[in-house]
Amino acid sequence: MEQIKPQDAQFLYTETADNFNHITLLLNFDGPAEGEKKGVDYGALIKFLQLKLKPHPIFSQRLLRLPAELDYPYWVYDEEFEPDAHFTVTPLTVPGDWKALREEVCYLHSQPMDMHRPLWDITIFTGVNCNGSNKGGFTIVIRLHHVAIDGVGMVKLLASFASPISDVAESASLEESGVAEFSWTNAAGRAVKNRLRHSIDLGRTLLNSTDYVSDSARRFLRTKPSERPRVYPCRFNASVGGDKIFDVLSVDLKVLSALRSLHAGATMNDVILAICAGALRRYLEKHQELNSHSLVAWVPVNARGSGGASDTGNNLSAFTAPIYSNIVDPAARLAKIAAATQNGKSGKSATGLLLSVTKNLPATEQYLFARAINATSAASSTCNLFVSNVPGPAEPISLAGHRLESLGGLPPLGEGMGLFIATPSYNGKLYFNVISTASILPDIEFFMECIEASFTEMKSKL
Repeated sequence: MEQIKPQDAQFLYTETADNFNHITLLLNFDGPAEGEKKGVDYGALIKFLQLKLKPHPIFSQRLLRLPAELDYPYWVYDEEFEPDAHFTVTPLTVPGDWKALREEVCYLHSQPMDMHRPLWDITIFTGVNCNGSNKGGFTIVIRLHHVAIDGVGMVKLLASFASPISDVAESASLEESGVAEFSWTNAAGRAVKNRLRHSIDLGRTLLNSTDYVSDSARRFLRTKPSERPRVYPCRFNASVGGDKIFDVLSVDLKVLSALRSLHAGATMNDVILAICAGALRRYLEKHQELNSHSLVAWVPVNARGSGGASDTGNNLSAFTAPIYSNIVDPAARLAKIAAATQNGKSGKSATGLLLSVTKNLPATEQYLFARAINATSAASSTCNLFVSNVPGPAEPISLAGHRLESLGGLPPLGEGMGLFIATPSYNGKLYFNVISTASILPDIEFFMECIEASFTEMKSKL
């Protein structure tokens, strides 16, 4: 039996009755060219995906939660696991265009997962006519709960799909992919030890942070109230319950990389933040909601390092930074963002301290803390939106002989945090994936136009 980590549990405990913490991945495949063999063997495609997923612990394991959250949940083998039950093949509504595909994906992303079985499912939409120049394509939509995997893990999973199927994967039984039999006696003993261990780790974390807390308190007291940095709420700091919406815009990765030259030392992530800030500036100005205060972004950071860490579970750090949506000139905006992100990544921050604390909380306290975060929408006091960049495969890949044309992804929203811009890349393109709700972003098509306009404006500065 394998126990989930405290950081994984955050995505379990912060889930609400109308906001679910799963990740939805879109894999888009074009239809056959004229003269090519027509049709796709979806039965063979499903078998291929099952064989690729089988080596992963998430394939046949479900979560087992302890009474009163006395300790963190365990992954246990699902005795009633039926892989075929996790697959659905359905024709896309005619005419099979992007609008129809987007509506179906939004509906899927807005539905809860069955928390009593393995936390993944795959829907294959057929008759998709917007994935390339040919009609009759298909899109694979994979949902995985965030408790089991993060964005970097999803990219690793995608890479494993593109690799040859090994004999080991083909011959492994479902039981072999499970874990040791769960024992309540062992779990009870471990709960006592974990509570002691987490309490000690938490105390050590707080002790190691005393200098930072003291320095921050002194800086705060010495700064005039009008000059203290703060997050000013905006339309994105609203309840995220109900159906989610999303859209995608692709840009040339080479051009995006060239934009780093607008400021020495700027990173690709800085450029992405600058484009997002320009888009937000345009959008808020159109709605007469632009003011002199900069929006603040929560920026997740991969904490795995270069060692071959597991691609399951979560291993994230993060920082918050102003994105200077109050600056008109994109080059000047990029310069300020580069300095802010460098500062956020180089030293301790309140966001980093918060993550360190939650990584060491005992399970009961973690659960109560998550409930409090949701009840108070406390996340809205730390930032206005999420922006995440996860590089994907640089070269084109194929799954079961089908070339992947493009991809997209929908991460979960946080209560009080109603805008997430995820920017995965693949095969020379970067995709701005915008996720929100219809009440927060009722004119998402216009917002996508703002992103394109912001990108074009930055290109004009080269």
